[in-house]
Amino acid sequence: MANPSKVEAVAELKTRLEKRPNFILASYSGLTVEDLTNLRAKLRTEGSELKVIKNNLFLRALKESSAHKDNSIEFGDEYKGPLAAIFSADSLPAVAKVCKDFAKDKKELDVKTGYMDGQVLDKKSVEAIAGLPSKNELLAQIARGLNAPATQVASGINQIMASLARAINAVGEKNG
Repeated sequence: MANPSKVEAVAELKTRLEKRPNFILASYSGLTVEDLTNLRAKLRTEGSELKVIKNNLFLRALKESSAHKDNSIEFGDEYKGPLAAIFSADSLPAVAKVCKDFAKDKKELDVKTGYMDGQVLDKKSVEAIAGLPSKNELLAQIARGLNAPATQVASGINQIMASLARAINAVGEKNG
């Protein structure tokens, strides 16, 4: 018979995975409680959360999660020991950037793997997406791109109207 606390832990992890399907797994050995608290606060600003996990229970939750069950996610020997899962709904590049920046000061945080939009990411891929712009930055770039032609048209029309006004004013001054 299964241990009720483990069944409950798997159900909780499964719920988190379904609410926030993208995640990063990182080793946190050597970080103090204060360090983890600071990291959690930084991650919350990006709409994500850090949860210390039991590896076997996390794997079981992945296999039961409807968002992940079609992907074969297996952990090798490098994923032994204490791991933390950092869950994110849609801002994994921003979360990866927070982890990368945090790891510059605290070498004990070691990103192992990640999962984004149906793809399992290795350590190098997680580091690569940390350099991508965030969703808000991308939306701002698109808005600027869409706004530029309208601004140019408005500026052109304004120049034509100003030239016409100057011409009418010059004719009016000439004719008195």
